[in-house]
Amino acid sequence: MTACHVCGNQYLEPVLSLGSSPPTCAMQPVAKPRGPETHYPLDLLYCHNCTLAQLSVQVPPGELFPADYPYSSGNSQALHDNFRSLAREAESYAGGLSRDDLVVDIGANDGTLLSKFNGVRKVGVEPTQQGRHMVESDAQWWEGTFYERSAFALNRRYGQAKVITACNVLAHVQDVHDVMRGIDNLLASDGILVVENHDLASIVDGGQWDTVYHEHLRYFSPYSFDKLLAQYGIKAAASHRIPTHGGSFRIVAERVEPGFDLLLPRREFDFDHLVNDAWAVRNELRRTLNGHEAAGVGATARATTIINYCGLDAEDFSCVYEVPGSEKIGRFIPGTRIPVVSEEDIVADDPRAVVLFSWHLKDVIVPKLRERGFEGEIIVPLPSLVTA
Repeated sequence: MTACHVCGNQYLEPVLSLGSSPPTCAMQPVAKPRGPETHYPLDLLYCHNCTLAQLSVQVPPGELFPADYPYSSGNSQALHDNFRSLAREAESYAGGLSRDDLVVDIGANDGTLLSKFNGVRKVGVEPTQQGRHMVESDAQWWEGTFYERSAFALNRRYGQAKVITACNVLAHVQDVHDVMRGIDNLLASDGILVVENHDLASIVDGGQWDTVYHEHLRYFSPYSFDKLLAQYGIKAAASHRIPTHGGSFRIVAERVEPGFDLLLPRREFDFDHLVNDAWAVRNELRRTLNGHEAAGVGATARATTIINYCGLDAEDFSCVYEVPGSEKIGRFIPGTRIPVVSEEDIVADDPRAVVLFSWHLKDVIVPKLRERGFEGEIIVPLPSLVTA
């Protein structure tokens, strides 16, 4: 990818390289013969024109989001709380919602967000099989990827939407302008768009290089996202930070008349510290493990980036523990022979140490591990390696 996804600028600066890695959700089953894995570069480019950061390559979407995509938003209590807040905020900005109003969630996953809206018509757009496990029985499920053509079909079937939501979706889609044209078609004239994105400031300032992986094609700041919206006559009416995924922003946007000014301020980003942070964690983690087998906690996408960038494998980790019921259990961490197992086994296994890959949730996870009876060392790898 040689041009900026938002503004088309062709002068992009390489700012971070994390080697190469397979897609984070290409998790092969432990019980089946091992198939080939394709590794792709993890290089980040920066646009000084609109402040967007993006990957240098795009992996085919079928590899990024296979039909058996093993991620369910319903497994996270933090996301339940966040989506409840989002629904209340959306209803407030919409001036209240009635039973005839339509709410469309793009990238609905298992319908957790839609379940927080009551007394309205609901449609979840989801390309993976997670849509077949909708926790929201009142919602309609539209199987497929959201883009301009599907928006026309949705409009014909359901009419225009009073609320469209897209949480951590517009960083993933192959052609963000195709999706925006679809939103422009589907959003009612008095409708609102609610979007959440991982904040580029959280990544750069917080040393969160582990959130660079192939599903995240682009990394928005509030300013760069407002620049994208402006191309479609949509403007941020409100923006604020939320704690999701270690630091995100939520934008509530609405249609405006031509000639408007952007609401959100611009800032520049210096990636030198991020590069140094990644290299320092790599060296320190390898030194800390030093051939002594440990285990991991949290089979997140972050784990795939950390493990592959640091050059670690089954010689370093016996397994990675994941919350009971996760579809990732019984699979390998991509690029490795490290199996994912249930967190219920951690006390019986009694590893000497665990690396907390879900480090951004350490204030929640560490006490739970101690309450469960785990007495070993807990290593928190980022933003700088410490022991909890």
